[in-house]
Amino acid sequence: MRLTLVRIFYLMLPLACFSQISSNPYVTLVEKKSGKRLQLFAKNTDSIPYAVFLRVTTKDYRRTSKRPILKEIPGNSTQLLKTLIVLDGKEGHYDATFIVNEVTTSLTMRKTHDQFNLKINDAKLEKTILMYSNSNCELCNQAIEILGENAFNFENYNLETNIEASKSLKSELDISSLQGLKFPILKIEDQIYTNVDSRKKFIEILKVHFE
Repeated sequence: MRLTLVRIFYLMLPLACFSQISSNPYVTLVEKKSGKRLQLFAKNTDSIPYAVFLRVTTKDYRRTSKRPILKEIPGNSTQLLKTLIVLDGKEGHYDATFIVNEVTTSLTMRKTHDQFNLKINDAKLEKTILMYSNSNCELCNQAIEILGENAFNFENYNLETNIEASKSLKSELDISSLQGLKFPILKIEDQIYTNVDSRKKFIEILKVHFE
């Protein structure tokens, strides 16, 4: 009888597939692959803890939950955030939004620097916020930060690069051009907001749907 020795190698690599990546030099998102299984870890090389937000968008993997992950990563540690199983016949593509913030308050408080202390019912977080943005939109970046810090389930579409999303939005608004519109544009449930011109207005809209 002939025996074959099989060695299984685990790869721990910096993640290369992002829709948004944190610029924090101490906390990185890394992946570990083994067969059909992909595990995503947050690696903190600093001595202080950080709060991380992770949301994965994919059609190639089976997931246990679509909810985003909000977790505190202790100093000098590596923590598992999510496990994905690739579907048969799929190549394993995905997009990840990864946001890192210093821990200044308890994660369960869900506060932003605007003293946005929304009493969020967890069941309401099942709602998906659709946000349409463009590349030169500072308010869009601020909106993503607020959504990430408060663990909202959201999808962001850059209309300068996503032609299908641009066509879909123009169809919903019954317009031929997006020129002149303010960004970000929000869709929550059946309501579309094209008048978001400040952080305050953005937060007021969230309160309408989530308080």
